[in-house]
Amino acid sequence: MKTILIAALLSCLSILQQEEPLSKVANVELPQKSQRINNNNLSADTKNRFKSTMAISQYKHLYEVDKVLLAFSDYNETKNNLKALEDRRDEWLGGMNELGLKSNIDRAEIIKINNTRFLIMSLKNDDEYYSSFISDKKGLKGISGSVQYKAENREQGEKVLLDFLKRISFKAPSLSGDN
Repeated sequence: MKTILIAALLSCLSILQQEEPLSKVANVELPQKSQRINNNNLSADTKNRFKSTMAISQYKHLYEVDKVLLAFSDYNETKNNLKALEDRRDEWLGGMNELGLKSNIDRAEIIKINNTRFLIMSLKNDDEYYSSFISDKKGLKGISGSVQYKAENREQGEKVLLDFLKRISFKAPSLSGDN
């Protein structure tokens, strides 16, 4: 009887200690060498390497992978605010043009990975790249995020982004609570 009670107690404790999944919309596998960073307390080293980390620190999950910052979160859209990736890209390009940043645009394309489309938008500012991504919606939800890296780490930054996107597999909308 004691053995059963101890086993039940250990089982309950292990359930309580499980971390919340990285996403409710998809199964997400992090790239190798990913080190979690506390959004509120970016290290002094990280802050010294980049001009600004404000945009990337707005995401729920923030990691460093070989001198590349990677951040992402689930997103929800209302039925009244459904935008196609093409519309988002066109709005972003228009905004960059209005701000006089057209020459800073490095990339604005929609790619397909594992039967999911992603919009990738990248800017180069001096010696830094800022790339954001957003998935097509699965129901009313998806994943968006950003990578940030120095120009000298561009090859690694692109690799981290593509590797991360390849490791996302979306759940059915009913499993993500999005009916």
